[in-house]
Amino acid sequence: MDSTYQVNQDWRKLANQIVKSQQVVLVIGATDTGKSTLCRFLADYALTAGLKVACVDADIGQSRIGPPTTVGMKSFAPDEHSGAENRIVFDGGAEQLYFVGDVSSSGHFLEILTGIRLMVDRARQTDADFVVIDTTGYIHDPPAVTLKQHKIELIRPNHLVCIGRSVELEQITARYTQQEWLDIHYLLPHRNVRLKSSRVRSRYRKAQFDAYFSDSNVQHLCFGQIRGGRTPFFIGRPANEKELEILSQLAETEVRYAEWGHRTLCLIASTNLSKATRTHIKNYLSLTRVTAEVPTYFKNRLVGLIDTTGNTYAIGIIEAVDFRKQELSIRCPFSEMGDAAKQASAIQFGDYRLERHR
Repeated sequence: MDSTYQVNQDWRKLANQIVKSQQVVLVIGATDTGKSTLCRFLADYALTAGLKVACVDADIGQSRIGPPTTVGMKSFAPDEHSGAENRIVFDGGAEQLYFVGDVSSSGHFLEILTGIRLMVDRARQTDADFVVIDTTGYIHDPPAVTLKQHKIELIRPNHLVCIGRSVELEQITARYTQQEWLDIHYLLPHRNVRLKSSRVRSRYRKAQFDAYFSDSNVQHLCFGQIRGGRTPFFIGRPANEKELEILSQLAETEVRYAEWGHRTLCLIASTNLSKATRTHIKNYLSLTRVTAEVPTYFKNRLVGLIDTTGNTYAIGIIEAVDFRKQELSIRCPFSEMGDAAKQASAIQFGDYRLERHR
């Protein structure tokens, strides 16, 4: 169990205390303190004890379960790995995904909180005996403290494992020290932990993305098939040709695509529209809001592909848009169910852009 990482004796002591049936463990700490390795060790320890384990990876920038930009969940049963020395294998695959849409927590608190809660719920639905949750190293500034506290309150773990100096982490944990439902444990970082440079982290993300999209192709998704999330597009009525002509005249540039909402308009213009032009269109048409983008809005943008059950079954890259055909070209992994993009009933837009060099 220990051949791929060195086990701190404090880890064994902790595992003896907390690795029991019906336990949920949340691990927090700064970057490069050994959180992910500890999570794997606890999961290995639980499997060795004969427990069914579910791992939730909410480290969206350095994901080991699912691709970066997602919160992933994977379960492991003891009988599936009998005889294996290292029971837990994080190969990038996930049973369940939630698409956050970026590799940074900043500006994505709601998505991260939603994703971690949904994935913990999915883990519980697998009838896992032991659930362990990894998190990002974002802990120091006031928004980070708030984010971690909301994670604790949403998940309600049995154990909170804090890796690092307790004086630094008490700004997060102090309010929970007298809560009966939570046991808090402090560990020092493993002595063999090495700091990773931003270049190393970037290379790791690239390798994870390359692996995820290694068996993929481009699928074509009609605008009318989908509904959009985290985007003003694909939720309204598409403008017809005559309306596009009128809008082009008002914008003094070609408007290639537009959608009408309730007293709102979102459009794709060939060039950026000034604030004055957007205000002119809004006032002329008696609208409350006009949103204008250019075609590069879609370029290389990562999207989450959502099925009719509301689950994220894959992520994809928008590689091209045909406004005349009203069609998106999305690169996504092959699926046993057929063309992955054609299963989508909705797509969630992320902020992250991924340019693949083929």
